[in-house]
Formats: sequence, structure tokens, C-alpha cells
Amino acid sequence: MIDNIFRERFIGGILIPTITQVLWGLSFLFAFFALYLIVEELNHLSNRKSTNGEVISYVESDHTNRFHPKIRFRDGNGQKYEFIDRTGATAPLYLVGTIVQVDYHPHNPRIAEMTTLYYRWGGSIGCFFLAIICWLMGSRFTYKVRL
Repeated sequence: MIDNIFRERFIGGILIPTITQVLWGLSFLFAFFALYLIVEELNHLSNRKSTNGEVISYVESDHTNRFHPKIRFRDGNGQKYEFIDRTGATAPLYLVGTIVQVDYHPHNPRIAEMTTLYYRWGGSIGCFFLAIICWLMGSRFTYKVRL
């Protein structure tokens, strides 16, 4: 059964070997997973509001030795809130006083998170990058055959 799925194919004058089929299959899986991550993130953001916040200090985690920014922001009603962001780094990434984007739940502003490109979209960008790499690697093994 598996031999029938993964055998060399000859389509339109091009020989597509087994390794190409496997790499292209991986490419489709990575692309599908990237699209899934994008849809999930957009769904997550659809019920959030966005505003600016200010990094007011850092809290060092005892368990992970990572620095998490403490951020202050105002919701749409002008009410002040503070939270410690769950994403941390081994060294503080922002200076105290830096203005950052904050996404919060409109019905419960205490549920908030700092928005950064890397943490928000890094997984989907990485999956798309892997999909392109697998596609290109698979393409290197195809051959044009003259009859």
C-alpha cells in the first residue's frame, strides 16, 4: 500500500521522485498549519480591543529566570489597569517608559497582553518559511525527461 503511494511519478514530462513527494507533502502540512495559526490568532484578536500601554517595571520569574514587563494602560472608559505580561525574556527587552501596544478583553480589561510581532505572528511566519524551504528542496529533485 505504501509503495503505491510513494513511487516515482511521471507527469507532463517531469519525473517526480519519492523524496520530492515527501518534501512537498511536508510543505503542504507546514502551510496548512501556518494558515491554521493565522486563523486562530485572528479569531483571538476579534474579541479584543487595542490600545497603548507603558512599561512601568519588570518582574523576574523565580522559576524561569526571565524578565516579564509590567505594563499600565487605560481602557476605552479611561480606567487604569496594570498587568504583568506572560511573555518574558532573559534580559529586559524594553526600557521602562516605552510605549507598547496592548490588546485587552473589553468586558474584562484585566485579561490583557502586550502585542509584539514575534510572539503574535512568529509561529505562522516560521511555518510558512519551513513550507517554502521544503517546497524548494523537493523541487531540486525533479527532472525534465525528454522522450
